Amino acid sequence: MAGFTITVPDIHQGTGMLWYGVQVPAVGARLLVDANGNPLGGSPIPMGASDGASTFHLEAKIEEIAIDQETAPVDSVMTAESAYLEVTLKESSLVKISKALAHAAYTSGTDAGLPAGAQNYEQITVGGLVSIPQAAVALISPRRGFSSPGKFVVACLYNAYAKEPFQIGFTRSKEAVYKVRFDGLAVLSRPPGDRVAQFYRQL
Repeated sequence: MAGFTITVPDIHQGTGMLWYGVQVPAVGARLLVDANGNPLGGSPIPMGASDGASTFHLEAKIEEIAIDQETAPVDSVMTAESAYLEVTLKESSLVKISKALAHAAYTSGTDAGLPAGAQNYEQITVGGLVSIPQAAVALISPRRGFSSPGKFVVACLYNAYAKEPFQIGFTRSKEAVYKVRFDGLAVLSRPPGDRVAQFYRQL
C-alpha cells in the first residue's frame, strides 16, 4: 500500500522487571536507569522473576456532558484517574513479599528451638491497624533489536501502595506464584499533569 509505513523497532517485545523503592524523579526529569536497566538513586529492590506479562495501566474516567437540545454530548470532563502496575512474581523471598503486602511486618533472625542447621528464619506477621507503606515503584523493560542495545521502556509510579491481597499455592507440579499490584497516589506538590506517573522510552 502506497504511503503505508511500518516501523518495526516500535514493536516492543521484552520482559519487565519490577523495582520497589526507586528514587522519585524530579519534576521535568525521568527516572534514571543505567546501561543494564537498573534504576539509579533511591534504595531500589528488584522484585525478582515474574510469570507472564507485567502490566502498566493508565486510565482516565471521562464523563460526557449532555444538554437537552442536542442528541450527542457537547463536551467531556475527566472526573477520576488511576494508574497501577500488576505483576505475577515467582520468587518467594519474604522481604520481597512484604513489599507487596500493605499490612505486613517483616522480621528475620535465629530461633534456637528450630532443628540444628535450620535455625535462621525470615517471617511476615499481620494483624492490627498499621500505617500503609508508600514508595515509588517502576517497571523497566529492555527494547529489543540491534538498533536499541542498552535502551529501555520505563514506567514509574511516583508514590504507590500495595493493593493486591497475598495468595500463594503450593503444588508438586508447578512453581509457586503470587500476584502483586501497586496503585499510584497523587503527589500534590507536583504540577497537574505530572502527579501520579511517567512512562517513557529511550530512543
